Amino acid sequence: MKKMGLHTEGNWYKGNLHLHSTNSDGRKTPEETAKVYQDHGYHFIAFTEHEHYTWDSELNRDGFLILPGVEFACDNPEPWRIYHLLGIGRHGAGKAPTAENGYYDGQRFPTKEWKGLGTIQSTLDEIRAANNLAVFNHPNWSRLELSDFVDLQGFFAMEIFNYGCERESRTGLSIDYWDSLLRRGRKIWGVATDDAHFAIPDFCGGWVMVNAPELTIEAITDALEEGNFYSSSGPEITRYDVEDGVVRLDCSDAREIHFVTYESFGRSFFAEEGGSLRHGEFQLSGRELYVRAEVVDHSGRTAWTNPIFLKDVDETNERRF
Repeated sequence: MKKMGLHTEGNWYKGNLHLHSTNSDGRKTPEETAKVYQDHGYHFIAFTEHEHYTWDSELNRDGFLILPGVEFACDNPEPWRIYHLLGIGRHGAGKAPTAENGYYDGQRFPTKEWKGLGTIQSTLDEIRAANNLAVFNHPNWSRLELSDFVDLQGFFAMEIFNYGCERESRTGLSIDYWDSLLRRGRKIWGVATDDAHFAIPDFCGGWVMVNAPELTIEAITDALEEGNFYSSSGPEITRYDVEDGVVRLDCSDAREIHFVTYESFGRSFFAEEGGSLRHGEFQLSGRELYVRAEVVDHSGRTAWTNPIFLKDVDETNERRF
């Protein structure tokens, strides 16, 4: 089996893809927000204001990048269900739509009116048509069942950990939903975010670590789309690959390393009392559809790799209904 997995030849960039400022319902200005993240060692952030597309490019600094973005919302009133979607620009945004970015800086949108699941699908289609990356947000917080969104297509990633939801109401973790989609052959990446509003300490608790050749909008979003990143609330991962049927992972000091596979069972490793793990490996059976890994540090914080698919799956994520 050839080597597959996380490419580590580029540079590591730490980023947050979901946050709010006073341009929507956040408590800090864009300038204040950017300073918080820059001071905490982040390399890029995306302001994803509600129904308001922004690119605060004047806040770019050497080694610190702003991505354009927006968050769309639509509620199904009966039964109550919430749908939130991010659009992350793959190129900068001007004062009018362009071929590279179909949204423009400062563009405002009406709140979507629920007319069935097709409303959400059409929003995903619009995000993609504008050459933005779509993210499906916090399904646990949104009170969704898998059946409420399993037929939706076109989002490249879903929030598997939303720090703001976790701090607010213990609804930030959505791993089971992710595995259910992956088991259906859906090549969807998992992202950790903050969804920071700064009304509570909901910032700098979930992030993505992207490996890319340079710190530009295009390089970061290309790496995101390719899945060449991992997500974390603490631990670092420096290697994750599969070669000759063996999955291997290197990481910062960890209490636990878990290899999660379907449909066969994976394998978990635990450090001895007083010790740490920095490497884990596991011989696959050959029956697995995919394998992903989780690293848990001594404070209980987790890092998540993206899945490595070991069998052919439908990579188009096109609509099936």
